[in-house]
Amino acid sequence: MRLGNFPETLKYAKKVYRAIRKEALSPQLVEILAMMGHASCWLGNYEKGYQYLDEAEQKLKSLADISEESRNLLQSMIYIGNNCGHMQQGKSDLLYEDELLSLLEGIADTFVLAEMYYQLGSLYTFIRIDIDLAIKYSYKCQHLVEKLGNNTLAAINLTTIGCIYIMTGDLEKALFYHEEASKKNNTVMIEMGIFNNLSMIYSQKGELDKALESLNKAFELANKVNATYILMSTLASMIEVLVLMGKNEIAEEYLIKLKEICEKEKNPFAELYANFCEGFILKTKNRIQDRAKAQSIFEEIVKQDVISGELTMKALINLCDLLVEEFRFTAELEVLEELNLLLEKLINIAKSQNSFWILAETYLLQAKFALLKGDLNSARKKLTEAQDLADKNNLKLLGEKISYEHDKILQNLNVWESLIENEAPIKERIELAELNVHIENMLFNRKFSLEISEEDPVIILIITEGGTPLFSHSFIKEKKFETQIISGFLTTIDYFIKETFSQGLDRAVFGEYTLLMKYLKPFYITYIFSGNSYYAHQRINYFTESLKKQDIIWEKFMINCEKGKSIHLNDIPLLESLITNTFVYKNVELNQPI
Repeated sequence: MRLGNFPETLKYAKKVYRAIRKEALSPQLVEILAMMGHASCWLGNYEKGYQYLDEAEQKLKSLADISEESRNLLQSMIYIGNNCGHMQQGKSDLLYEDELLSLLEGIADTFVLAEMYYQLGSLYTFIRIDIDLAIKYSYKCQHLVEKLGNNTLAAINLTTIGCIYIMTGDLEKALFYHEEASKKNNTVMIEMGIFNNLSMIYSQKGELDKALESLNKAFELANKVNATYILMSTLASMIEVLVLMGKNEIAEEYLIKLKEICEKEKNPFAELYANFCEGFILKTKNRIQDRAKAQSIFEEIVKQDVISGELTMKALINLCDLLVEEFRFTAELEVLEELNLLLEKLINIAKSQNSFWILAETYLLQAKFALLKGDLNSARKKLTEAQDLADKNNLKLLGEKISYEHDKILQNLNVWESLIENEAPIKERIELAELNVHIENMLFNRKFSLEISEEDPVIILIITEGGTPLFSHSFIKEKKFETQIISGFLTTIDYFIKETFSQGLDRAVFGEYTLLMKYLKPFYITYIFSGNSYYAHQRINYFTESLKKQDIIWEKFMINCEKGKSIHLNDIPLLESLITNTFVYKNVELNQPI
């Protein structure tokens, strides 16, 4: 069991069970039933596994003369076995998350503790989606399994860590951890998962040949062990990659294989995967009737109740792509309204699936549709919402992309205002918004490459809610220049506070400079800089959080605020150090990929 050899676990556990089942009720009987249940679930025999685990649960309740420590250990083993089956079956509503968390502190058995950490790490990676907790528990597990020498648990846990990096966009680390998992792995099921994940990584890197090679390996293994669900999903992924490579004829051959599985298995999921792949192929063709049929297929998938959230989201994104093309040629506002309804549906599904990457991308897409309608404030509000979501969930690459898009809109404000005022053709607006490029990135999940440089700081300002300057520090030497900027900004402070913040925005342009603003009751903190805003945004977040945590600084600000007295940098040495390290030397740790 502790070496991860589940067939052998079951073989010997059954012998023990047969030997002791007629004897008096004992902790050993509960333990062996829990092991049999876990091993059966791992090997895919869920019905039998749950029977063993239910029996273990009932016998544990009947045990009277047992220490609390032993009871907690046996209870943890039962929860772990059930979770193993429920996770593999996608039963997210039946997981024992709270129970595992409540038992963690009382478990002294290193192996059981490692399994609990693994399951919690997987839970927060794939189901509850909390990147910080996912990495916390996954690394705790890895620390323990390295000591235990359990290659099976090490391999599957490394795969989870690799998936975390796929989610955050750090593909090189994702690749590294999957390769490390492959070195330790000794089971076919994990190997299939590794190859499927590698195909995702290679696809996002644009290395489609390698993606297809990985999928072929997964397909061969799925055939060997007759894993129908994995066979079906792998075939669907192969078809998508082949279409991206422009190899539609081969993709159609694989589609025939997928349809044969549908016919044989009578599986509704297999049928929907096959329909999606058919639509994906048809969508690439030039004939109007083919694209119309593709649209009909995607619409039918979206209506289904039994489909997975991931496939529904993919169908919705493909529908958006088709409708954008239609809108481009017809300029019918009715099409735009239909697009907005699809995006709302996509947002709802992404929220329910905790798919934060898709959610943030959809907010960004909504921002671009707002631009088409000439609603610049709504566009910027959606960008702010997308930025907050990406930052909160540590999606660094996506955060860079959103910040880049926001900068571009601010830089092109005059152009957009001119297009709107002159009622420029929709086609011209679509090209400026780069809608097709954005949807293509969402469809193919391609890694985008941006060159985000550090900003040049100009001034940091802290102003009271009443609009009184409490603190200002200039990073430039020309005093005349500094005075012009500060005085110019202060004359429009009411506008920025009332207009910018009231509309849910966090930045504005001031001549050739960008202003980033944060509200920290009772202060408005404003950072004026030139250049890209991504790192500036991270820096003002760090500075704001640090102000709250530094009691000496905070108390001084509150006292001076009450007295209406301004603060100078040399009044608070800690403040000077914080500002210098954050904005000048830039040597503080900002949000980084894990």
